[in-house]
Amino acid sequence: MYLFNRTSAVDRNRQLEGFAAAIEVAAMVTAKTELPVSVFGARFGAPLNSVMWSARYESQAQMQRVQEQLLADTDYVDWVTTHGPMFEEAASDRLTKVVSATLGANPKRFYTLLQATAISGRLGEAMAFGVRAQDMVARLTGLATAFGAEVYGAVGSVVWLTGADSMAELDAMVALRETNVEYQALLTEAAPLFTAGSGVTSLIEKLN
Repeated sequence: MYLFNRTSAVDRNRQLEGFAAAIEVAAMVTAKTELPVSVFGARFGAPLNSVMWSARYESQAQMQRVQEQLLADTDYVDWVTTHGPMFEEAASDRLTKVVSATLGANPKRFYTLLQATAISGRLGEAMAFGVRAQDMVARLTGLATAFGAEVYGAVGSVVWLTGADSMAELDAMVALRETNVEYQALLTEAAPLFTAGSGVTSLIEKLN
């Protein structure tokens, strides 16, 4: 499975309109393609006017078919043309190949993202570590989790996702990081596998 994420920033002076428009176009795409599209807004770790459209694909070939279908659709093209001024920057696309996961069919309300970059020459070890880390968090918390590698962009870029339905579940995740000896031991293993300072965490919330 692939996770496709398109990120932009709504006009900071028209945020309510911008997020409403983001939800509107997601509904349009879902209706036209039967592909569920989720809309997320940043809570922590990114500017608060950041918006992300997210969809799951079985293959890049499927993704290309959907893109071509939309570009041939007059309603969609007209929407993009007329709503461009609501966004402050060009969209940026990311494609992640899911390596291991316990994700359910329905997206969670919140997701924490932890992104890092493997050290050159140690990608295989870093990938194996990533799978073990994802499995441990799923086992210790019971939350929906995923580990994936970026298909394009910086070589060695990986990401862990942890889904939660409430802030209380996120509190439990923080407590795990602070107190669980098994988890802390795993973090010690990460140091020689990933580029120093490359780890970035963020929290996003589903809007539709």
